[in-house]
Amino acid sequence: MASRENRCLVEVGIRTDDERRARLASNEALFRAVNEKIERVSAGFGSAVETFAVVCECGDNTCVEQIDVAFEEYERVRRDPTLFMVVPGHEIPDVEDVVERASGFLVVEKNGTIGQEIAAATDPRE
Repeated sequence: MASRENRCLVEVGIRTDDERRARLASNEALFRAVNEKIERVSAGFGSAVETFAVVCECGDNTCVEQIDVAFEEYERVRRDPTLFMVVPGHEIPDVEDVVERASGFLVVEKNGTIGQEIAAATDPRE
């Protein structure tokens, strides 16, 4: 039987992991919201441009890397609120799964209940 101290440490570890997952999901959701605004501005140029630059939607709130993406690809990814576009190497395997490798970026899906709930709740298209 686990001691009271060990049970507390496990509970703290779980809570800390959940808090980390929530923080990362919130960071990614913020970048997604920024990209939605970028898309609206870029779409105003109509057929003059086929692609536009979005910010990496990784969990690092200091990341400023950009991804060049076609409007169609962006729209396809945006249909699922648990999907995000990140620069290769910016994926976080314990909180998201790589579901697609595209030219210049990865599409990652939030795993775990907390990340998926935050991603869905912060979907700017809902």
